[in-house]
Amino acid sequence: RETSLYYLFSRNYVNQLIATQFDWNDEEILSYYISFLKSLALRLNAETIKFFFNERAEQFPLYIEAVRFFGHRDQMVRTAVRTTTLQVYSVQDVAMQRFVLE
Repeated sequence: RETSLYYLFSRNYVNQLIATQFDWNDEEILSYYISFLKSLALRLNAETIKFFFNERAEQFPLYIEAVRFFGHRDQMVRTAVRTTTLQVYSVQDVAMQRFVLE
């Protein structure tokens, strides 16, 4: 099972999907998107963070795109974003933590 996840994450397609701009006015799309981000965040650990955070390019789409919705009017969206950010903060990776704090 972990091998399948690593294969999915390793091609950077997930980051491209995360960075895609959708119609955020469509509640259904937004709901699926936020749930997707939260699901990915719940799989974050010291090993999987490398698939989402690019230290050299200073890119972390999972975190950057999630925090865009931190103050959203929908409580479900805000809760999912908070879960996502808390999960990111819990990962022990010095470079990622430095990026998040800047």
